[in-house]
Amino acid sequence: MHRAFSVLIISLSLLLLGGCANLSWTTAGKIIPPVHNICPLEGQWQVMQEMQPNGNYGADNSSWEGKIQFTGEVAMLGEYVWSNPMFKIKKVNSSNYLMTKYLSLPNTLMPDSKEVEVITVSSEENFLGEFMRIDEAKLVAFVQNKVLYLEKVSDQVDSSLAFSNLNDFKTNEHSNSGAAGVLVGLKIPKGSDVKDNADNFNFTYQTLWLAIDNKKLHPVLIGDNIFFPRNSGFWELQIRQLQEGPYMQDLYSAHDVSTKVKEPQLKTMTISRGEVKTGAGKKIIDYIGNDFVAVETDQGGNRLQVLPVDKISALEGIKLSDLLGNNGLVAFSNARAQALRSLNNNINITSIDNDGFEQNFGLIRKNGHWYLRGRINYSFQDANDPSYMDFNVNLVPPAKLIFYDTLCLSWQYIKDRVPDAVDAFTSPNQDMALVITKTKLQVYSISAGQLGSEPLAKIELQTGTSIIMAEWATGSYVDNWEKAFLVNGADVSS
Repeated sequence: MHRAFSVLIISLSLLLLGGCANLSWTTAGKIIPPVHNICPLEGQWQVMQEMQPNGNYGADNSSWEGKIQFTGEVAMLGEYVWSNPMFKIKKVNSSNYLMTKYLSLPNTLMPDSKEVEVITVSSEENFLGEFMRIDEAKLVAFVQNKVLYLEKVSDQVDSSLAFSNLNDFKTNEHSNSGAAGVLVGLKIPKGSDVKDNADNFNFTYQTLWLAIDNKKLHPVLIGDNIFFPRNSGFWELQIRQLQEGPYMQDLYSAHDVSTKVKEPQLKTMTISRGEVKTGAGKKIIDYIGNDFVAVETDQGGNRLQVLPVDKISALEGIKLSDLLGNNGLVAFSNARAQALRSLNNNINITSIDNDGFEQNFGLIRKNGHWYLRGRINYSFQDANDPSYMDFNVNLVPPAKLIFYDTLCLSWQYIKDRVPDAVDAFTSPNQDMALVITKTKLQVYSISAGQLGSEPLAKIELQTGTSIIMAEWATGSYVDNWEKAFLVNGADVSS
């Protein structure tokens, strides 16, 4: 018995010692995480057909030029190649996803599983497309405002793409380096009495496309409503009027332009398209960016709001602390307190509205930059209409609110060149400038840090018109954006 017990102890000791040995096939105690360098769309894909919103195939696929190929290092979409693409995979309900795209697939293309993978492809913060996986060899792609049915033709990309220098292709980094374009959102008063229109929130909205390539101006394009880019593609913000009984109501909607919807369907899609009937309370847009809209509303007095584009129907704006954190809230509160002190000295003021003050902020454009501003609403004694006072907030608007707001020329230089300038914008590649006066929008090329000797274009602006958006494209994106704007109803300006 004692001998058997000794043998058992010795055997256990050997096992334990052996487990601590530094064996050649182990990792010396390090845990190595799995390597995630597999491209989920690896290989070559052929465009079989362009699809219509009803799911039917188009007449042919001739409107798409070039191949679609992916590796972990490059993405080729048509004529262009992007380096270092990023792939994000999400699992969604196929029926719900297709509904958001207003697309019906034929039964032969419906996935076997209710849950499908959707791969979003981007490069340097630029959205390239979304790809819904039907199976390992079939995709539905939402690319460049087209819906394409793709089939896989090879697990490997062309050798010319895999092993050659990217400079041989039209890449985002190396093509059209002298090209710049901008989508400009305009807020235009209706009628001739600007003051009257400001009080009555009576405006129309348009989008201009202005572009240059090697200091030569492209045709100027114009479209109704606001056409703007987001990470998920191009969107449109519409303001339509609806007569309901004796009242005229404004109907706001923001939607992906790839969702082609017939007019009779609009009234039934208020949730998915973010529509809001403002009724007696109206809104005007002061600023629109990729993800947020700054507005003024006459509900409860003239108040300011910042709303997510996806929730333009929300009754309440987002809080300033949600964008700038607690430190930003402290600075905002201090600026508001200073403004309140000047109001409290006026004995004719009977009440000051402090409700929801953290949401009562917006943006104002001045001297070539966007600035945060706050608003205080109050009432005068024996006055029928409420009043308000705006105050400056000495905080830089965060990047998630305003992605790009750089003026590469000094404001003083611009005023010296164009004395009646009231605003200016410059492109990220420092090739193009917009200089705005009270009655004109002038387009200049930029060379060696100087405006061109003469403007490339002078566009008349109605008195009281203001710019609420400037979204820039450079390089190969200039052609892509221009084509997308034309496809979605833009016309050449006369």
